[in-house]
Amino acid sequence: MDDFRRFKKMDAHTHIGTFGSPFNINFDIEQLLAQMETYNIEKTILCAAGCHLNEDTAAAYRALPDRIIPLMWVNCALGQPVYDELEHYIRDEHFAGAKLQSLFDGYTADAPCVDPVAEICRHYGKPLFVHSGHPPFSLPWQIGLLAERHPSLPIVMIHMGHAHGVYVDAAITMARKYDNIWLETSGTSMSCQIQNAYETVGHNRVMFGIDSPFHHPTVEIQKVMACGVDEDGLERIFYRNAAEFMGLL
Repeated sequence: MDDFRRFKKMDAHTHIGTFGSPFNINFDIEQLLAQMETYNIEKTILCAAGCHLNEDTAAAYRALPDRIIPLMWVNCALGQPVYDELEHYIRDEHFAGAKLQSLFDGYTADAPCVDPVAEICRHYGKPLFVHSGHPPFSLPWQIGLLAERHPSLPIVMIHMGHAHGVYVDAAITMARKYDNIWLETSGTSMSCQIQNAYETVGHNRVMFGIDSPFHHPTVEIQKVMACGVDEDGLERIFYRNAAEFMGLL
């Protein structure tokens, strides 16, 4: 356990709430806080278990304002009411940005309905986190096209391609091509590709995440620990890159 605690961490991607079929799993605020204490996680970038549950994130943020960085899960397919809701959460509830899960919500990551969300985030100086790795809705190339259309918007490609080796390679390729894409490591299938991303995309553009409750912290921590970067690289990936990205350093 000491090895898993050795580096201070920021978890760049975790959920709170209940996921039904096919996952059938729950992760509440008590479990989140216990996980953070156990694995030396200073802050968690958090979103709810679905696009209609953003008040769960807001409640968690009110309870733990020094530990949680809230994102709104935005279902872009719902149009103007959701764009208005995003402005509310950023402006009035002090949310730190938006998260898209186009696989669950049924639109492509580069669809025109995403553009208003991107523009709202850009207007308020907030980042956009985008799930990646599942066809046909969340492919790295689609996120690359989104980044091309919005070059001044910071975009985090969650999972950096996820579990398919071709998509992981594409995530790295897209991040090398578009300097407004950062990569997050949760669920990625190849530890060695974390080092590849660190060395070829940029030392400051790869950040650690867990994606609770779907992945266990020990697995996600070990993937980074074993990837082959030096001590400075581990410190950057586990904490400094996300902290700088979110404006905390």
